[in-house]
Amino acid sequence: MSFFSKAADPDKWKEKYLNLLDEHEQSGESYQEKENLLCKTIVRLTIATTGLDPLLDPHLLSIRDQLKGGINSHALKDELEKFTTSVAQLKHTPPQSRSEETELLFDFLLQQYTTEKQQGMLKLLRKKAETVKFETSDQLFIAILEVIEPDDDTPAPTIIANHIDTGIISRQLLLLLEGIEIPSIFDQQAQTAKQLLTASNHTAAAFESILDKSFKLLLKIKQHSQSEQKDIDQFLSHITEQLAALDVSVMGASTAAQQSAENRNKLDQSVSEQMEELQLSSTNATTLEPLKGIINSRLANIAKEIREHGQKEAIQRQKTQQQLDDLVDKIKDMESESCELKSKLKIANTRALRDTLTGLPNRNAYNERLETELARWKRYHSPLSLIIWDIDHFKNINDSYGHKAGDKVLLLIAKQLSDHSRATDFISRFGGEEFTMLLPNTDSKSALILANQLRQTIEKTGFNASGASVAITISCGITEFTLNDTDESAFERADQALYQAKQQGRNRCCML
Repeated sequence: MSFFSKAADPDKWKEKYLNLLDEHEQSGESYQEKENLLCKTIVRLTIATTGLDPLLDPHLLSIRDQLKGGINSHALKDELEKFTTSVAQLKHTPPQSRSEETELLFDFLLQQYTTEKQQGMLKLLRKKAETVKFETSDQLFIAILEVIEPDDDTPAPTIIANHIDTGIISRQLLLLLEGIEIPSIFDQQAQTAKQLLTASNHTAAAFESILDKSFKLLLKIKQHSQSEQKDIDQFLSHITEQLAALDVSVMGASTAAQQSAENRNKLDQSVSEQMEELQLSSTNATTLEPLKGIINSRLANIAKEIREHGQKEAIQRQKTQQQLDDLVDKIKDMESESCELKSKLKIANTRALRDTLTGLPNRNAYNERLETELARWKRYHSPLSLIIWDIDHFKNINDSYGHKAGDKVLLLIAKQLSDHSRATDFISRFGGEEFTMLLPNTDSKSALILANQLRQTIEKTGFNASGASVAITISCGITEFTLNDTDESAFERADQALYQAKQQGRNRCCML
């Protein structure tokens, strides 16, 4: 009770008051520090997000202004509610970046293509792009290309400066044409484009015309490929529908069989019940005449049920047989269509992996075979060699006797390499006047002997062009795959060996 004594009370309560006052001041300072930190954090966030969307920027600026004088909870709450409403509207607002980019694209095109026809078509396409959204960018670009392509009687716009290295552009386009699958209907156009790109000393105007033809060809190839893909998709959709119909037929046959089994079970159960009743009646019978009546009645019912069941079974069998006949017809149709598709795919695959001029495997086929041979080489550690062939002075033959003579040379070289190589060797036309050979189970020394034999055979081969005898020689670079080799490293080494053969006078084979 001393705590409540008169002498102790004033001092004790004074001490408690002072302690509470100190705690209150410390709490106020801590609250103020946290408020300042919160204000700084919000201000920095508003600065960081400024420019994200024009709709939000005024609210972000207003929030910063509100926080300059500290947190006014009522005013800040109103501003944050406005900001939340704007964010919700932003979620439902479609992005404008793509439309703005489209506007910039058409502005640029209208400045570059200034003929009256091009201007009119570009403006129409611009309106279409604004009202009818293209599903993909590719569709828009194809539509633009169709608009800006010059007619045959319209001179192409001068867009190539004299300082551009046309050789680099030609080589890149040649690599592109060699690397893609060219449908057979475009073979002649592709050969013409390759021949034009191979030639040198183009004027700026002539080279622009070559570029225009090359781009038109690439566009046609792409559209043709898209059309073929669409046909395949439609066929697969048709097959899917037929499979669904087959599934319905099978389900119908299954249901019919199940119903027939249920009917037989019902008949068996009914006959069994009536037989039991007959047995019970005969056991309990005391006179003969009533028993005869009961037996005759039961037998008549059993015979009737069996007849009805037989009729139902016959109808059901006929229906099921018809369903099975329909099913067989549908399967035959599907087999026929599948064989047709398989044949088409086989032809397409052959075209994709064969050089259209020489009939040899092409670069794509080489890449596939190389992958197989590399896997075998790594597993069994058997030797594997690579030869890169290049026809000597092939450009001079084209320039002097024409590209038809050049094609004949390529055909002749392809035939000689095929006829005088081993069955296990893989020969391909890699591109242009270059051929490659993969030699499994062959080291570099054996490959060099084989290569020199082929080189000498080709050297002795006669060729006439325009009534003149033309000498044909060929050079090659040889390498053997070694530990830690990749397809790129081995090819580069063989290519360096081929360069050495060219530097040393051609018509020779070098090995690295």
